[in-house]
Amino acid sequence: MTRRTTIFLLLLLLNLSAAAYSDHRQRHTDSLENVLRTAKFNDEERLKIYKDLMWGYLQTDGKKSTHYARKALALTERRDWLKSRADALRILGLVAYGGNNYEEALHFYEWALAVTDSMRGKDYAESDIDDNLSSLYGSIGNLYNMQDRLHLAIAYYQKALPIFEKYRWLESTSILYFNVGELFSSMGNVAEAETNYQKAMDIARESGDSLLVALPTKGLGKIYLARGELLQAEEVSQMGLAYYRCHAEEENSAYVSTLNTLSRIRLEDGRLDEADALAQESLGRLNEDTGSDVCADTYNLLCEVAMEKRDWSAACNYAQLALDADTIETYDDLGTHVLLSQIYAHMGETEKACVGIQKVYSGMEHFATEHYQSGLSQMEVLYETEKKQTAIEQLRRERKWILWGGVLVAAVLLLLALLFFALWHGVRLGRKHALVKAKLEGERDERVRIARDLHDRLGGLLTAIRQHVSDPAALSLTDEAMREMRGVAHHLLPDSLRRFGLRVALRDYCASLRGVSFSFLGAERHIEHEEAVYCIVYELVNNAVKCAEAQTIRVQLTMEADYTAINVWDDGKGMDVAEQTQGAGLENIRQRVAAVGGTLHICSRPGEGTEVNVEI
Repeated sequence: MTRRTTIFLLLLLLNLSAAAYSDHRQRHTDSLENVLRTAKFNDEERLKIYKDLMWGYLQTDGKKSTHYARKALALTERRDWLKSRADALRILGLVAYGGNNYEEALHFYEWALAVTDSMRGKDYAESDIDDNLSSLYGSIGNLYNMQDRLHLAIAYYQKALPIFEKYRWLESTSILYFNVGELFSSMGNVAEAETNYQKAMDIARESGDSLLVALPTKGLGKIYLARGELLQAEEVSQMGLAYYRCHAEEENSAYVSTLNTLSRIRLEDGRLDEADALAQESLGRLNEDTGSDVCADTYNLLCEVAMEKRDWSAACNYAQLALDADTIETYDDLGTHVLLSQIYAHMGETEKACVGIQKVYSGMEHFATEHYQSGLSQMEVLYETEKKQTAIEQLRRERKWILWGGVLVAAVLLLLALLFFALWHGVRLGRKHALVKAKLEGERDERVRIARDLHDRLGGLLTAIRQHVSDPAALSLTDEAMREMRGVAHHLLPDSLRRFGLRVALRDYCASLRGVSFSFLGAERHIEHEEAVYCIVYELVNNAVKCAEAQTIRVQLTMEADYTAINVWDDGKGMDVAEQTQGAGLENIRQRVAAVGGTLHICSRPGEGTEVNVEI
């Protein structure tokens, strides 16, 4: 979370608007409160003082800021001052956000959005409406960013970008592009991350702000390094280092992160002594203000340097420090476990190496499932939000036509409303179809990535371990782990599914398992979302083997011209359908079936096996 702190502070200082930043803390809040108690004011004067006080106390006293924001809110509701009402609601949201009360903050932000929307068509300048919208979109993006709901954060940042570009608010535009690049990088979307980092840097150069020029260099340096483009990685990292050396105290985490990238460039280039010197400089700069993610990255770097020196004891110590740097388990910890497994293999501690491999495998499976569930939930929120906004737009247009046309054009309005409804319904169906496609493609891409990681990273690691193992039992365990890894990687997305279709892929999968039979009815054909249907069968069979402890499983696929059905029967221990169908496994299956427009029926009793029917 620390890596985003600078970004959020900048967004708050810039206030995500065209206006120059005003330090509200200089508004002499004590004097204003005394004047408010002792003098009489009209509503306009009183509102101005309330606004000065709510902004003035925002960073120093949340309770007082909330107090005056609520007074301003009450006054604006009496006088129907919409812009000031939106300002007061945003203050209430910022105070709740500062107190980590994200649900309350979102409530106030959405309320402020509704108020801003009602300003249209009234005596308010377009720039005032855009100013409110951009501020609120940025605030909501920050909120979702802090919650690691990255799809939603990106969506709201991208809502603000057109407004920033419209008014050429260069600093805010550069920061927002950088934020979006950071989020895409966190999601593993390197291409989008690079594009947004580069846009952020180009706009920062145009603005002349040296800090904003330096911000994207960290991300770009890591991307170029990962691609093996060492000269580009060196050039962009040196650009960032030139700034951070001059601001080493206030930008310590960014300085250390840049040093780490330069050290890894030296490692890749075979300059071990220079890499070690830069790594030691990074270590010397770690302090209590350094972000935990940067600390962990520094210890991982020192581990890599020690491994190049074949100092396995030191490497092991640094790897443990990297894991201890952050109490929250992250995807980056899996890389540290890979390093530890390699170290233990070289040290001859095969049992620890195997345990490390299992942690990597389990962790990848956990994060993949978590990523899928989170992404699915966020896609649904985005879809519902777009649906609400479409409905609001429809109501606004209908009201406008009614006011302008009156009774004389009522018949025309009715026809237009019907036409608009038909178009809106078509757009809604198209958007829903696009959402389903995005969900399924996202899951497929995630499976491809995991399968590739299992094959490339774990496969190479297991091979390396096998070369250093002499004990027959350990050799057998390693061979079994390699077979299991290859089987999992294959079944995540089998090649036969792409080449020969669903029937052949399911036949091969069932043939690879003991006690599982497969049958096919109808005429073979390719259907939409074959990957999703394969995953449904895969999870149903997996549940029957692991949870139901079935000995015999029968899978039947039926294909007709406009109908596809799956039947999975097992002789396992069964379950009470009314009580035991809320687990994570069945919930995953339900979501996949719903995503392809299908229905799911489960028939089971304790001790009598289970039969599951899926109809698409």
